[in-house]
Amino acid sequence: MNVSALDESGKPVDWWFIYKVPQLNAGVGCDAATGYEYVYYDSTIDSNADPRQKNILKSPYTLNSGKGALNLTLDSVFANFKNPAKTTGWILYNDELPATANRHDDGSKGHTKGVLAFDTQSGTAFWLLHSWPKFADPDATTDPTPKYGQTYLCISLDIATARLIAAQMYDHQEPQVYFPNTADLPNTDALYKLAQGTATKPAPLGDSIDLKSIGGTPFKVIAKNREWNKDFWNDLVGPILQDDMDDETWIRGPIPPIADSDGIHKTFDIKYINLGYMGAHWAWPETNDHAKWGITLHQPWVCIGDINRMISQRKRGGGTIAFQNQTLWIGLSKAGLLLAPPGHTRTQAHELIASTHHPHAEAPPKAPKS
Repeated sequence: MNVSALDESGKPVDWWFIYKVPQLNAGVGCDAATGYEYVYYDSTIDSNADPRQKNILKSPYTLNSGKGALNLTLDSVFANFKNPAKTTGWILYNDELPATANRHDDGSKGHTKGVLAFDTQSGTAFWLLHSWPKFADPDATTDPTPKYGQTYLCISLDIATARLIAAQMYDHQEPQVYFPNTADLPNTDALYKLAQGTATKPAPLGDSIDLKSIGGTPFKVIAKNREWNKDFWNDLVGPILQDDMDDETWIRGPIPPIADSDGIHKTFDIKYINLGYMGAHWAWPETNDHAKWGITLHQPWVCIGDINRMISQRKRGGGTIAFQNQTLWIGLSKAGLLLAPPGHTRTQAHELIASTHHPHAEAPPKAPKS
């Protein structure tokens, strides 16, 4: 069988992106949400020749409805979860296991969440990278908590590319694997090796590999392991992409400084999310968000990941998928907000935050007179 990301109607697509909103009460300029609503964008929309048609869309579906791209993509593989084709396999991984895994989480494994699915006969695969704890569970009758915002990126691959991802995952992302199905893979295959578990004491590693989707979309997989022991977003992603960044991640406890390790680029923490620009009247503070995404400030890089920008997660493996996309970049640039003092612009907010963290920064800008 062909294994592929499927769009909102169940058709094969090169890649898709989903942003799930958290549970929200209705407020001024904000609709109520059950926590399963989402906005959606994919490569088919992106390839439209009319720029007016390139819009991130409010999906008519919800994630708990059994419909839409996420459900259809996973169902295409897991519909026969207990009796799969001999050539079809998968690797599920999550730092918070679903209850049906029936074992305790291993805190030494990576802060990683996703699904790698493949078929050896057709040579096809997909990779779903997401931020939802306890997901996916093919036997589940309900979905995990709707409480927080989450992000999902699914990319269609050939199996050779899936093997390259698996090889990096083994000693970088270090995922906590559950319910693996290695199909007819030989035990020398990188996918088979990943399914058996990760290295117990890898060398300190931070890495970036350049790959392409099955449709030719270029992307970078940037990852680090627990032995690397540096801040992932500050010290690896920003310098690799050679740009300042805005990051939206779960922030609890001490966070790293803004100055990057190269002494040039900086990473800023998003404090508020507003999807109004996308035609979805939902907005919420960072405390209601569990997503792990980032955007560069000057180039159209979008990063969808699974590890937070917290000092405590220097001791966890994890990664992100980085790719350039103008529409998503603009949408997320307008959705992620830095809280600034009254009278300051977003640009001034970046400058203000930088000046309070970097010893050689200029004085913060003054608020314009009213």
